[in-house]
Amino acid sequence: MALFYWRSRTDQQRFDWRDSWVENAYGERNDQPYGTQALHRLLEGYFPGKKLVDVREDLPKNLPLDSTGRSNYVFVGEGLYLDSLSTEHLLAFVRAGNTALLSSKTIPFDLMFHLYYEECPDAEWSDYAKETRSEMAVSLTAPWFGSAVPLHYARQNQVQAYAWSYIESDFFCKNLPQRPLGFLEDSLVNFAVFPCGEGRFLLHTTPIAFSNYHLLRTEARHYAQGVLAYLPEGNIYWDAYSRVPEMVSRQRNQGRDSSRQLPSEHPLAYILQQPPLAWAWYLLVALAAVFLFFRARRRQRVIPVLGKNENSSYEFISTIANLHFREKNYQNLCVQTMRLFLAQVRERYGMVAQLDADTLKPRIEATFDERLAQVSGVPLQQVRDIFFRYTAAVQYEPTEDMMVQLHLAVEAFWKTSNAR
Repeated sequence: MALFYWRSRTDQQRFDWRDSWVENAYGERNDQPYGTQALHRLLEGYFPGKKLVDVREDLPKNLPLDSTGRSNYVFVGEGLYLDSLSTEHLLAFVRAGNTALLSSKTIPFDLMFHLYYEECPDAEWSDYAKETRSEMAVSLTAPWFGSAVPLHYARQNQVQAYAWSYIESDFFCKNLPQRPLGFLEDSLVNFAVFPCGEGRFLLHTTPIAFSNYHLLRTEARHYAQGVLAYLPEGNIYWDAYSRVPEMVSRQRNQGRDSSRQLPSEHPLAYILQQPPLAWAWYLLVALAAVFLFFRARRRQRVIPVLGKNENSSYEFISTIANLHFREKNYQNLCVQTMRLFLAQVRERYGMVAQLDADTLKPRIEATFDERLAQVSGVPLQQVRDIFFRYTAAVQYEPTEDMMVQLHLAVEAFWKTSNAR
């Protein structure tokens, strides 16, 4: 298994031939065929005594506005992304007399709005054009350059068709200062200078010419050195931050208004470019999402935990009975017994009888006991015995025994009625 794994690893392709967008395409640290590590190393010692600085954050923070006019800004990639602040900063950098070399397959409209503000007749800017071929010959207009250099696109060392970008010749007219500096096949402009203030923009549409794959070839390296010869001697600022896929840059250009007015920036553009503000924004959105997630649940008052319901009537009765019993108030106990008895009779049989407030005797009809015996099924004598014992308890001073006998009579009544 170990031998098989080792063989499978060693048999893997050594190089990544993709020039389509990946995270490190045209990256200065990428040593693959379509990386730019060779160009980056070439620029490190290109001007003796001058430094090469990698710009790894947005331009306003890392690109100084050199007032000497001898600094260079270099970008190599498929597409360039610049917001309004970065665009204005780069323009100010060039207007101060510095030089910007942009080698990409597309160019932001926001930047070309300033570089091509005055238009040639019937030539409104519409981004770089394309032509698909497997091979192109590149050349420079400088008399010292010599013959054209063939370039091609390859995968696995096999030449394939490729979409070559170029600037249409209609954008160059006699009354405007921009001029072609290089061609594809001697007719398609791929390298041009656009003056801006005291400085100039060098627009190059063939970034593949600066890839490792071509710089390792002598004739292609001669062409790259010819393009770099247009840079004045000074510090070089390599943009490693603004590189985006060609598709992203072109889609952003296609979303621009055809009226050629500078678009308004999205309100979040500046916030998302500043790491502290961006993290604060993401945190705010996350907290809002969590709040809405829990808020969406139905809100209701917290239901308290209640104890088990207890019947306290028995406790109350027991307390009152003990109180009367300790005071030996047997008459009141007998009255309470009768009231409870009549209440139960009223509830169960619908026969109403009340105690007289003065005599405490039941106010009942003469036939009340007979009807009660009939509906309850209790013998008439047993019913009359209850009323007889109660009458004696309230007419005379009752004893404990009289109270107990009344209670037993009532209890016997309910046992007999329940049994039937």
